[in-house]
Amino acid sequence: MNYNVLLVDDEYMIVNGLKRIISWEAEGFSIKGTARNAKEALTLMEMESIDLVITDITMPEMTGLEFIEAAQNEAKQFEFMILSGYQKFDFLKGGLQLGAINYLMKPVDKLELLKSVRKAKKRLDNRNQQETRNGLYSEILLSQWVNGEIDKDNFEELNQLVDTAEKSDWTVLLVEVTREKKAQVVKWLEEQQQSLFFSRNLGDKSVLVHIFKGGKYQLNQLLTANPLQTDEDDSWLISVGETVSDWEDVPDSYEKANQTLQRYKFYEATGKNLLYSVFSDDFDLSADIINFNKTLMVGDFTTIETTIAEIFTKTQKIGARPEDVRHITFMLFMDIYRRFNHLDEGEYQQVLDDINHSSNADKLREILSTTVKQITREKIAYDYSENVQKVIDKIRTDYTSELTLKCVAQSLHLNVMYLGQLFKKETKKSFSQYLNQYRMKKAQNLLLYTDDNVNEIADKIGFNNSTYFSQIFKKMNDLTPKEFREKYKHHYDSVGEE
Repeated sequence: MNYNVLLVDDEYMIVNGLKRIISWEAEGFSIKGTARNAKEALTLMEMESIDLVITDITMPEMTGLEFIEAAQNEAKQFEFMILSGYQKFDFLKGGLQLGAINYLMKPVDKLELLKSVRKAKKRLDNRNQQETRNGLYSEILLSQWVNGEIDKDNFEELNQLVDTAEKSDWTVLLVEVTREKKAQVVKWLEEQQQSLFFSRNLGDKSVLVHIFKGGKYQLNQLLTANPLQTDEDDSWLISVGETVSDWEDVPDSYEKANQTLQRYKFYEATGKNLLYSVFSDDFDLSADIINFNKTLMVGDFTTIETTIAEIFTKTQKIGARPEDVRHITFMLFMDIYRRFNHLDEGEYQQVLDDINHSSNADKLREILSTTVKQITREKIAYDYSENVQKVIDKIRTDYTSELTLKCVAQSLHLNVMYLGQLFKKETKKSFSQYLNQYRMKKAQNLLLYTDDNVNEIADKIGFNNSTYFSQIFKKMNDLTPKEFREKYKHHYDSVGEE
């Protein structure tokens, strides 16, 4: 069979040269399309099945790697290579993280391209032999779920697959294995009657994202049945996210599992195969870490400071090891970073380095405290790109209506994948997360600075049901609207608001 190729580069001569430099048909490929930028490329990938992407790195608004990540987040299965006119380690590392076949320098060497294309062909052939999709839920829907992108348009579809009204615990697992072991993991999950999973191929590795439904006892039973632990080859990792009690918190569990996996690979990279985001055999801080996001949503400086102090006091009481305290600090910092988006890349990397090289609990706590104080002091006004600012303006003017990313993208005449990735890149939140947080901040302000009752506030922020509004408010703030007003009416020190 022939595989479809997409070439992405704004230089006509580069694209034309790639078309002619090798005999694509002889290698089992055909050029399905070309694009000048990520927006055009994502639009084409919505309409066509693409197996191999060759993309330039330096593109406006969204880099080649960000374009690849956007397509991967839609659970699209494809191989890719990246092009660049110069060598840059950050791009190289990023490409390897996402699973690039090769990093090709311009002008492209014919033999190097041919070698890479044949490697892609081998991977695609193996993938077609191994893919067993029968009985699996929609990959795109599951990917949207873990990335916090479920909105009104696809909620009903998700509800048909998973009974969201049923009370249950949820835990996201990230299983990283060699491609050869992927079928073994799929078989293991299917034998355990687990169907909520999808996979992404990253270079020579595959990552399976599994949403586990059940309590920690059942989760431990599943992990005990893991067939990988009996293999002599230990080139596998399982990262276990936090257990959450609401299906809407599954993105938090996924984020914790992903953070744990990336931190382990970049800072530890040895020792164990089963990774826990916070809890271990010695202690359990899951609830504290998950609830920290709710403390950040409340947004009061004193409350955030007090919560951080309480978490560190608990780590001392239970005798947490320095590496565990460091990891907890990392998780808390990542939540602060995502919620307030206050550091540039250099400052962000510096804080991560400071955390990684500190083993003193007081020093680690000071890093978090300094970060929160900086946010409170600066009250940062963000500088977004034109398209992202248009989305934010749309949220600010129409937040009381039933907004979805799809309808906003249509109004701006933009590809929804492109806009979603661009928005998350700049704001550190999905569209749905940003919209919900914006609505809740509006509700907080009305509770603090007006005498409106809960029914009136619910109506003003677009909820026609005050009971439902109170449930959502409680879920996001860990306080009812009445409790929030009583606690902060006379003393509220806002953190990080624009």
